Amino acid sequence: MTRYSILIVLTVIFYSCNSNKTKDDKPVAKVNDKTLYLSTVSDVIPRGTNKEDSLLIAENYMHQWIKKQLIISKAELNLTEEDKDVSKMIEDYRSSLIIHKYQQQLIKQKIDTLISQFEIDNYYKDYSANFILNRNILKALYIKVPIPVPNLKKFQKLYKSEKEDDWDELEDYCFQNATKFDNFSDRWIYAQELLNKLPGKINNEDRFLRNTKYYETSDSTHHYFVKIEEFELKNKLAPLPFVKEDIKKILLNKRKIQFIKNLEESIYRDAEAKNKFKIY
Repeated sequence: MTRYSILIVLTVIFYSCNSNKTKDDKPVAKVNDKTLYLSTVSDVIPRGTNKEDSLLIAENYMHQWIKKQLIISKAELNLTEEDKDVSKMIEDYRSSLIIHKYQQQLIKQKIDTLISQFEIDNYYKDYSANFILNRNILKALYIKVPIPVPNLKKFQKLYKSEKEDDWDELEDYCFQNATKFDNFSDRWIYAQELLNKLPGKINNEDRFLRNTKYYETSDSTHHYFVKIEEFELKNKLAPLPFVKEDIKKILLNKRKIQFIKNLEESIYRDAEAKNKFKIY
């Protein structure tokens, strides 16, 4: 189909979008015995789309439809009857989808999604070998302030302080002056996530973490301040809070798998008791 003919079709599409669809749907493309109709093309164009975008959508859809029909036609000619018989695959896929939807519906209704701290602690203890860090992690404070840094001496004292009153003052300062103020002091993050925020390159990450509590650096526009609260190096056991959400997901998934096994067994035993099947 030429761009001119598509434009004509598109005009009809706009007409059909803004009025009731006529009973006699118009064909817009044909490949062998397969026909693409105006209503199908019209349905893929979101309402309110301008004419130029609608033309592109319609043109692309029709071209893709034609290519698909041509490939199907080629496959039909070259595949054996056995290869073309996909009825069993379709039935298996349909059965799998129905079973999956039924299982998910029951899981939503029946499964207790609350994982206790007791379960988490036990799993962490029993499978600690699965939670060895493959990267360094840390808790830290990261602040980025434009140069020149206002009241630099006072600010340096504030961000290094452990006093709660100083923390409130630090927050006020950063709210007024900082470009970035990220507090990772209460949660673990990968060390590289923080180091990527700094100009330059830290050549030895392990040594940097071992020997650094406070770190300051700058580029042409900003000064950067880091306060490392805690860190754990790779190949060590990950702290429980760092892997807690992963453990909860694992335990919940195990609970779902067990629920499905119990469900299948229950349905089987019920059908067996009611003589709903025979084994020859």
